[in-house]
Amino acid sequence: MAIRLVFSSFLFLCANVLAIDVMRYASVQYSTLYSEFVDSEGKFYPSYGNPLELDWKSTTATSGWTSGFFPGVFWNILQYNASQESLKRAIAVTTPTAPFANVTGTHDVGFVIMSGFGNAYRLLKLPEYLNVVVTGAHSLATRYSPIVRCTRSWNSAQGFLVIIDNMMNLELLFEASNQTKDQTLYNIARQHANRTMHEHFRDDNSTYHVVEYDEKDGSVIRKYTAQGYADWSTWARGQSWSVHGFTIAYRYTKYQPFLDKAIGAANYVLTHLPSSTDLIPYWDYDAPRNSTLPYQPRDTSAAAIFASALVELSGYVTPDLRDRFLAAAKGVVDQLSSPKYMIYGDKQYKLPALLVNGTIGSYPKNPYDVSLSYGDYYLTQAVIRLSKL
Repeated sequence: MAIRLVFSSFLFLCANVLAIDVMRYASVQYSTLYSEFVDSEGKFYPSYGNPLELDWKSTTATSGWTSGFFPGVFWNILQYNASQESLKRAIAVTTPTAPFANVTGTHDVGFVIMSGFGNAYRLLKLPEYLNVVVTGAHSLATRYSPIVRCTRSWNSAQGFLVIIDNMMNLELLFEASNQTKDQTLYNIARQHANRTMHEHFRDDNSTYHVVEYDEKDGSVIRKYTAQGYADWSTWARGQSWSVHGFTIAYRYTKYQPFLDKAIGAANYVLTHLPSSTDLIPYWDYDAPRNSTLPYQPRDTSAAAIFASALVELSGYVTPDLRDRFLAAAKGVVDQLSSPKYMIYGDKQYKLPALLVNGTIGSYPKNPYDVSLSYGDYYLTQAVIRLSKL
């Protein structure tokens, strides 16, 4: 017991050192981005960018699945340094995303609304923020099929497509249900998680990216990837989504199989990292390095999502697993915040961002070795969570 207490104290000390370094730097970098937001009259929402260039590729507040992560970083900064200025900025960048709560054409309403308004309500408890969350949940619920027992991810005339990423959007349904006692929203989220648990995982707890269902009878048509290396491989960010998503599902349901699945998915990651001392995954755990593809990029966003998930997951498990998961989370954050993966590590980097070496999707078709708004968001979330232990 004494060893565990000493270990926990060590983690607390290290976590707070990381919080100071990473969050202070986030405040600096995102101050620059806030100025761009103001100059754009509220139309600038960074999505991804080349770290060697000055400008992000951006979306607007109501287009694209990434628009909520920009506000999310500001809510994380507010938790680190609560001030009138940080509060003003968080509210300013969040408010324009409110109309996304009415969007029924994508499952990404969960990502957008919970990263911004979800955090805003958690911290400020203002009813107008809860109203946006509840509206978004009802929009997402329109995508639910009682036959498939899932909410639709991507729109397709060929089948009912569900991606592992969609586990993250269930938080919107669960939170709205928790606040309003709407059992229908809870049932939709739980049924989606339960079907995903049975269909998206292989025996070793790795994940398929996409499951295509027959909307007429709910049967599985095929399982494949859209962003990983191959249908049989494990896309790194998708695996991180699974750990995070099932941890969230357990938070709201306390259903043991969801916790077991989160643990299994986390253990898969921990046993498939490059090495015991190299904790930042390649973009796909099974992509080979050969004469055809001699270079395989990392995905720091997958690492950041995983680290954040591990911190929460550590609060639900036995003491031995808790120590293991917290040590791993701290190790991942430590490496992400090193000069190798953060903008400050190379004077050639010009982009106002935190992380480099993110991979958007299937390599080499999609941009890689870039900064990603969601990488920055989940890194700052992981740091804040560690600092509060």
